[in-house]
Amino acid sequence: MQIKSNQYNKNTVKRLLPATVLIALLVSFGWAAPRLQGLLPGFSPLPPLFFCIAACMSTRWVWLPATAWTLSYCITNLTQGHQWGLHFFVIIAGLAATFWIGTLMRKRSWFLLIGGSLGAALAFYLVTNTGAWVLSAHYAKTWAGWVQCQTTGLPGYAPAWMFLKGQMAASALFTPLFLLGQGHFRRSEQEISKPATTSRAC
Repeated sequence: MQIKSNQYNKNTVKRLLPATVLIALLVSFGWAAPRLQGLLPGFSPLPPLFFCIAACMSTRWVWLPATAWTLSYCITNLTQGHQWGLHFFVIIAGLAATFWIGTLMRKRSWFLLIGGSLGAALAFYLVTNTGAWVLSAHYAKTWAGWVQCQTTGLPGYAPAWMFLKGQMAASALFTPLFLLGQGHFRRSEQEISKPATTSRAC
């Protein structure tokens, strides 16, 4: 009985450790991201992670990127002195769009998943920028104002299209990395389940 208990604890640690490390890395990246915006605005692993979770894993795993994003958002607001507002829900809408696109890409090849991730990055950009256009008083509520929000942005700031460039770069980098990690995680799960199957057979 003690052996089974120790084996159960080890298996639990093996399952939880990757998720815990991933959350810690994502929170750290979310905290550091505002300091990197001058190099590549919009570069973030969270939208491609939402996409990959939806495309490659069960929907119940959405808590993993959701927890990481919520923690990093709170930490960023506290450390940067940003105010809470409707922009919070705009980002949620953008992440929900990437997750929904991911559900449409289940059981597809790597090539299609990477392409779908780039499409999800474009959807995230359009949703969040449209939200910014609606909420910001600096944009004219016209077709020309919407186009400005999607392309050049406001004077004195980095062009809006650079954020799309950063999001595309993040999807192109993090989607293959996630697919590799997800394959390793699946093999680890199979190895963990083997002893339990063997013991039941005995």
